[in-house]
Amino acid sequence: MKRLFVLGCSIFALAAVAQAKEVVPKVTSSKEVVPTPAPVVEEVVVAPVTTLPWGYVSLRAGWDFWGQYDKAFQLEKDTENFGGEVGLEVYKTLSPYFDLGLGVAYQKHMDRKDNNGFGGAEFDSVPLYATAKYNLRYWDLPFTPYIKANLGYSFNFDSKDLDTPVGSVGTSVDDGMYWAAGLGAEYNNFVVDVMYGVNMAKSKFDFENDHHNRDNDYQRVTLSVGYNFNF
Repeated sequence: MKRLFVLGCSIFALAAVAQAKEVVPKVTSSKEVVPTPAPVVEEVVVAPVTTLPWGYVSLRAGWDFWGQYDKAFQLEKDTENFGGEVGLEVYKTLSPYFDLGLGVAYQKHMDRKDNNGFGGAEFDSVPLYATAKYNLRYWDLPFTPYIKANLGYSFNFDSKDLDTPVGSVGTSVDDGMYWAAGLGAEYNNFVVDVMYGVNMAKSKFDFENDHHNRDNDYQRVTLSVGYNFNF
C-alpha cells in the first residue's frame, strides 16, 4: 500500500512538471529590423543647347605691315609705303569647331623700294578663294581663337612700268595661285587675325623687241579686322 502511494505521488509530480513546461511561454529571439534605404534618384541636369547660326558674312579690312616681291633683274625685293586689302567672306557653319566658306578681296600691294634708279614692276590683285576656319573652343575664354587658311586664284592687274636710270620699260603681269594662313580671334562678332599670304605672279618685261618673263610673287603679313553678320 505504501509503495502504491509513493508511485502515485511520483506520477502526480511528473504530471505537474510537464504542465508547468507547457504553461511557460516559449521565448524566441528577435532580430533588429533595419529599414531598407530608399533608392537614390540621380538628378539629370540637361545642359543648354547652344544655337549656332546657319552661317555668316564677314566684312574685313587689312593692312600689310610687311611685304616683299621676288627679286628680278636689279629690282629691290623690299617694299615701302602702304599695302592692304578689303574683303568679303561668306561662311557655312558646319559645327561649333569648323566653318567653311568662299571669299573675294581687293588687294593693294606695297611699292617696291628704289635701288639705284631701278624700281616699279608692282601690281595689284583680286583673289577668289575658298576659306576654312577651325575654332579652338577648348578653354573657358571670353573670346574664341581660331586657325584660318585661304586657297584660291589671284587675278593680277595694274602692272607698273619698270623704272631704270635710262627710262621706263613696259610690263605686264600674269595671274597665279593665291594662298594664306594664320591665326585670329573672335569676340562678340568682331574678328582680328594675322595672316601670311602669297599672290603668285609672273611679270613680262618688254625690252624693245625682247621679252623677259620673271617670277614676281608678292608675299606679305597682313593684320585684319572685321565683323561677322549672322544669318
